Amino acid sequence: MELQEYFDQLAPNWDTELVPEKLERLEYIVRGLHIEPGYCVLDVGTGTGVLLPFLIAELRGEGRIIALDLSAKMLAQARAKNCAPIVDFVQADVLATPLADSCVDIAVCNGVFPHFSDKVKALNEIARILKNNGLLVICHTMSRQMLNELHQSIGGIVAMDLLPDEAEMREMIALAGFAPVHFEDTPHRYLVIARKRAP
Repeated sequence: MELQEYFDQLAPNWDTELVPEKLERLEYIVRGLHIEPGYCVLDVGTGTGVLLPFLIAELRGEGRIIALDLSAKMLAQARAKNCAPIVDFVQADVLATPLADSCVDIAVCNGVFPHFSDKVKALNEIARILKNNGLLVICHTMSRQMLNELHQSIGGIVAMDLLPDEAEMREMIALAGFAPVHFEDTPHRYLVIARKRAP
């Protein structure tokens, strides 16, 4: 089974996992990003659009959100929620997106980074899309250890979809042209924020 098919199968019931505690943690993360009206935000691995209400609220009707996902059925679930007109849905692999260079202010990877088949290539593609000084955000509503143990317990296609340790993550983002801004790994959240360096 390919990853796209795996997430297509999960799409109909995905939102049952969205307990209030998770949503509160995600809202807190988004509020801390200081997104301003007029920004273009890339929601990488948008899934069923979990982050979209929080991103829409921050933009206050001005700007653009690109909701990108590999799974057509996940995107269908997100579209069915009748999001604001500022949201564009794009089905694509983050390793090869149909987006222009330097078109995005902030790229958020919520709950998706471990699933990138080539993490370095994904980071380089996100760097290409981001404007100079744009932000890369990688986040989860649990710690690295908890997430990795969860994926290993699920097994199958996601068994080895793991978050790297801090040293490896810092090395990968540096190689892709990012300067680290914030690194946090606690029981309630994992958060990496990095800024694209100007050439």
